[in-house]
Amino acid sequence: MTSVLLITFFVVCVVYGTVFSLPCLTNKSKQDFNKARNALKSLENYLKSQANSIKYKVQALDKDMTLMEEDFKRRQWIKYNTHCYYIGDDSVKWTDAERKCREIGGYLVKIDDSSENSWIKQQISKSSKKTYFWLGSTDVVNGDWRWIYDQTQLSYKHFNSGRPFPTSNSYSYTYNCVMMHYSNGIWYDYPCNYVIPYVCESNFCFQ
Repeated sequence: MTSVLLITFFVVCVVYGTVFSLPCLTNKSKQDFNKARNALKSLENYLKSQANSIKYKVQALDKDMTLMEEDFKRRQWIKYNTHCYYIGDDSVKWTDAERKCREIGGYLVKIDDSSENSWIKQQISKSSKKTYFWLGSTDVVNGDWRWIYDQTQLSYKHFNSGRPFPTSNSYSYTYNCVMMHYSNGIWYDYPCNYVIPYVCESNFCFQ
């Protein structure tokens, strides 16, 4: 932005120098020159205002990131590999669990393999609320189970009996969200309005 202002200043200087080196100016030339000078002045003021606006936006963003980092550290996030996890102790519906995870800088957990699943099972078994916990998968299109974080299909599954209810089962139309049991790490599809704790995941760790 500073370089643009310098170029603008240089152009103004050239215009002034060129004009005053002429032997005389007609009234029309003077009017054109004044218009050009005013236009350049307006451009300079606009660029200055934009620079200030960008500065304030950067400062506001930096403040938001600092507050997020402080909030992140204050919560009991647990690091595993390169990600962090938060075990929500309050019991809510699946949609509220996803919203709460987003509000604290994460998302409802996405489980990629058996090692991650076993580790999460160990963490939720330590919770004061030993029960089921929401995971971040749902089938908006019946039978098409995906992770809410990135909308990818489940490459790893750990459902009871190896799979959720098949679409031929009448339960499959109302059992649309996935939860894990604290004792064995087994997944179950269940109605999304069921009220239980949840597990959040974040790609950013400040630990």
